[in-house]
Amino acid sequence: MVRDSQLKTLHAASASRDPLLQRAKIAKVNESENNPMSMRLSRLQLLDFKNHAEVELDLCSHVNCFLGDNGAGKTNVLDAVHYLGNAKGYFNPIDSQNIRHGREAFLVEGTFSLDSADGEELDRVACAVAKGQKKLLKRNGKAYGKLADHVGRYPVVMIAPADAVLVLEGSEVRRKWMDMVISQYDRPYLDRLMQYQHLVQQRNNLLRYFAENRTWDEDQLAPWDERMVPLAEEISAERARFLEEFEPEFKRIHHGLCGGKEDVSLARVSLVETGSFGKALMEARANDRRLRRSTVGIHKDDIDFRIGDHPLKRFGSQGQQKTFLLALRLAQVEHLAKRVGRRPILLLDDIFDKIDAHRAGALMETLGHARFGQVFISDTNPHRIPKLLEEAGVPFSAWWVETEGIQPWADAGIPESK
Repeated sequence: MVRDSQLKTLHAASASRDPLLQRAKIAKVNESENNPMSMRLSRLQLLDFKNHAEVELDLCSHVNCFLGDNGAGKTNVLDAVHYLGNAKGYFNPIDSQNIRHGREAFLVEGTFSLDSADGEELDRVACAVAKGQKKLLKRNGKAYGKLADHVGRYPVVMIAPADAVLVLEGSEVRRKWMDMVISQYDRPYLDRLMQYQHLVQQRNNLLRYFAENRTWDEDQLAPWDERMVPLAEEISAERARFLEEFEPEFKRIHHGLCGGKEDVSLARVSLVETGSFGKALMEARANDRRLRRSTVGIHKDDIDFRIGDHPLKRFGSQGQQKTFLLALRLAQVEHLAKRVGRRPILLLDDIFDKIDAHRAGALMETLGHARFGQVFISDTNPHRIPKLLEEAGVPFSAWWVETEGIQPWADAGIPESK
């Protein structure tokens, strides 16, 4: 069992006492367009994470269902898996707020099983957060120097009701989603993006300085513009390549979910044509001066979500929007599998609200395909998902989640009428 002492010893080289870690190999992530390596989380341990005091689960390599009433902690289990893959929670970016009430720290630990040409490899990942201390992330007993080095190593994709913001809110949300996907497999892209964002911030500071001091000197803007242009051109080109590669898979998956009844599309919206960023900066200087900020650039890019010839936000029903987002996330799984070389773990949180039975059944059949790897699903209905999976012939394990703990679904004795 996971013990309180583990939170203290995580900051030391404690891996030497664990025979599993002693024999674990370091898994190497290689891009593989044709044969992504299978990856699955075989074991999950939680200590004082959100509402869970202590949990140990041996997981199914296919589908894992977490069933229970609202507020029981189903979503928290999925969020723990997200922590292992991304070194952060999906729902709350403030790590200390994910510590169980009345406790001083939390620990999330998992064992990843990785299939390769050399056989099975085992990686142990542990994430610990203590109040007032820096977050600690370890892989096979060794702490990361930079959390960014963990990005993309164990890809995880979450689908949750909160994804509605991708449709309903502004361009920043969609742009951040696109950047996050690309950064999972392209570290130079992430580096360029961070450099560009820093330059935009410094340029904006200079524009505000000009306004506050009632002065203007274009020569001082020139060095910032010169450094921004090549970064912007490279980022813009990579975003275009991403959508060109991503959209066909997205359309194929969406076609399967809706039975071919709807046509959908993705299109990048940019105020600047590729190759003309320097010229656009010059032409926008009057507006930049008036508004005290950089008004053109790749930091204004957007993605147009369309159903038929119409904007999804205005003309799509709730069910159509949810199906669109499901296809988007499933295509993200496919894209990362090809680019990272590992099949991402898919987390589905309360996704069956507002989609009809046909789409739900089509989703289960889609998830049953081997290319989607391991799946975690939460639902308040204790029988719906097990029934759909049984009908689709998909192997699964199920747990009943209560505030008092987690037990196998078959042992919970839940009546059909519940």
